[in-house]
Amino acid sequence: MQIKIDLITGLLGSGKTTFIINYVREFIRSGKRICILANDYGAISVDRALLTEALGDDCDVEMVTAGDWDCYRRRFRTKLISMGMLGYDRVIVEPSGVFDTDDFFQILNDSPIDRWYTLGNIICMVDAHLPADPDETQRYLFTSEAVNAGLLVVSRAQEIPGFPSETAVQDMKDRILSVLRSGAAKYHCSRAFSAEDILVADWRTFTDEIRKRILNAGYRRGDMQKLPVAEDGSYMTLFYYHISQPLSVVENIVRDLLGHPEKYGKVFRVKGFFRTSDADTWYEMNATAEHLEIKPTVFRKEVILVVGEHLNSRTVGLAFGESRSVTDYQV
Repeated sequence: MQIKIDLITGLLGSGKTTFIINYVREFIRSGKRICILANDYGAISVDRALLTEALGDDCDVEMVTAGDWDCYRRRFRTKLISMGMLGYDRVIVEPSGVFDTDDFFQILNDSPIDRWYTLGNIICMVDAHLPADPDETQRYLFTSEAVNAGLLVVSRAQEIPGFPSETAVQDMKDRILSVLRSGAAKYHCSRAFSAEDILVADWRTFTDEIRKRILNAGYRRGDMQKLPVAEDGSYMTLFYYHISQPLSVVENIVRDLLGHPEKYGKVFRVKGFFRTSDADTWYEMNATAEHLEIKPTVFRKEVILVVGEHLNSRTVGLAFGESRSVTDYQV
């Protein structure tokens, strides 16, 4: 019997990890043996730490990292082969950053992987705060990650004023469709997106209707123009360790990083764990230009990742009070 394999896509900060935790729990409740295969920027995977903390021993979490995409593809393929021998019922793939779904299809069709796996669902996560007029990099990446999705699932919908009224839900769908359709027209996408492709709901509690739509999302095959996004070394992650400052100071640093691209470069996301110096409290952070979330955590690991394009490692490091940073991954 072949292993079902699912792909959960979405822009940085779109809620993939939170969704996967809830998604995987549905399979665990039915007695399925699940493994998550995550890839993250660099050698330290914050997403892997979050998944392991949330799911514990009920789910295996594996990781693929590499310094370039050719190396990543080889390691991804090797990991799937080794996992295919372990008898999982389902494998959930969580990519991070730039990910070509066509590569995913191609790998699944390669021998011997095609004997072990069959494609289940491709789900694209969308932040409810997605701007109506994103920059062109975001527009392209969002279109490329949505083109093969059987379902687009909106995260943080409950934060939008008026939700869950029909008007608020329709406004979110219209805004997302406008971005998708403009991207589809610009990049010659063969898929026609519709409101039925988008789920706007508080899916943290799986009702029977939500469960049915998500677990039976399936996938679509669509073509679009491919652009050489972030293949010039400009897409990168900076790592910072042992950032122990008052909570208000960390919040101000992050807002400054996200709000001043002319000074720091284009910061897409800041995430990680840190300990405050004023109360010795541990926090988990996940921040994008549209959303800043900092909440207490029991996880004790001091590392903050700054993900972006054309980052100035010196000025970012100085913002955190460090004279240097570790650049772990570039493409």
